[in-house]
Amino acid sequence: MQLFALLRNHDNLRSLLVALMASAPRMAEAVIHRAHVMDGLIDPAFADEVRRRSTLLSKIADFFAEARDYQDVIDRARIIGQEQMFLIAAGLLAGTIDAQRAGEQFTTLAEALLTRLFAAVRTEFEKRHGVVPGGRAALLAFGKMASREMTARSDLDFIILYDVEGEAEESNGDKPLATSQYYARLTQRLLAAISAPTSEGVLYEADMRLRPSGNAGPLATSLKGFIQYHHESAWTWERLALSRARVIQADGDLAARIDAAIAEILSRPRDVTTTIADVTAMRALMAKERPPRHPFDLKLVPGGLVDLEFIAQSAQLVARAQLGAPQAPTATVLRRLGETGLVPEGERLAEIHAVYATVLQVMSAALADPFKDEGWTEAFRELLAQRTNMPSFERLAGELQAMEAEVSAAAGRWYEGAGQAAP
Repeated sequence: MQLFALLRNHDNLRSLLVALMASAPRMAEAVIHRAHVMDGLIDPAFADEVRRRSTLLSKIADFFAEARDYQDVIDRARIIGQEQMFLIAAGLLAGTIDAQRAGEQFTTLAEALLTRLFAAVRTEFEKRHGVVPGGRAALLAFGKMASREMTARSDLDFIILYDVEGEAEESNGDKPLATSQYYARLTQRLLAAISAPTSEGVLYEADMRLRPSGNAGPLATSLKGFIQYHHESAWTWERLALSRARVIQADGDLAARIDAAIAEILSRPRDVTTTIADVTAMRALMAKERPPRHPFDLKLVPGGLVDLEFIAQSAQLVARAQLGAPQAPTATVLRRLGETGLVPEGERLAEIHAVYATVLQVMSAALADPFKDEGWTEAFRELLAQRTNMPSFERLAGELQAMEAEVSAAAGRWYEGAGQAAP
């Protein structure tokens, strides 16, 4: 009844809901199950506020300020998370914000919720287990979270690193834990706070496969162990991922120490021929084991987003000093490749990356399953063409095929000539 009252009293809201029902079934589903997410659209300042990082952070802070206890923090994270994801997605689909700003805002939201949950989990955990004297912890983001390109469907891709100054071997609480066990348990609690289903739903799925030794490794890693692993055991694909990793929260000077460690790892001399061979072999294996699921699976299609990311990340390994863009997002690295002449078409590749990002952002926001044809209604196709500034969906499809060919050709030239690109 509340939703119907809102629609009766707000013509613009009614028009937007009709548009969402026609072109964005994922958004329509959110309205059906959680009508309160529409509340933010009524605010006359919506169009301006959805662009602003500071406004988003202020709203989150105000909402958490009223939390009564630990469980209320967990529930509030889900409530504000769902509401703001909806509003960012609505801004994207309405054309109020572009794909880049949507990615930045989705990431700002995720970071704010993750860091607040981490603080709440630590406070609750310390009531029983105390602290490790001299212990410090950090959240290190990877993937789309690190590059501030998250979508409405992104997982949280991160690991926890810790370091202990002094002689302490266990925590000082009523139920002391050995240091490694302490941080592993703390990580388990954080994962539950993020991913466990509650009456308010699931907040995010968490992906911690990029910790040393992957799923076989400990949930939390000491900084010393992290450095040793990357010096002695890491695979090339793990170094590619490290090339855009970013600390999003850390105690004391731990962020600076992690940044310095990553810079040292990525700056180490490496065999360029072997590195490029590893990258091309990984891409071939991915093409075999993870083929595209749909013509618009722009992440995995030949000449798609993965190929752009592999160009940028491999360049960070073999030409890092020339680029001078440590931990930069893919588009920034592609532009630097163009500016330095290492990849002459770098600026064009950055433009293609922006088109791919727009398509993938809109698909993620609008469709419950982007790779099932039933969601690809005429209204959605028209929306996709509008958001990519194309005169028609058919023109967009044709342009994307041409872009994919451009990217494949550029990737081939980059890998062939990368040996000469290394300093």
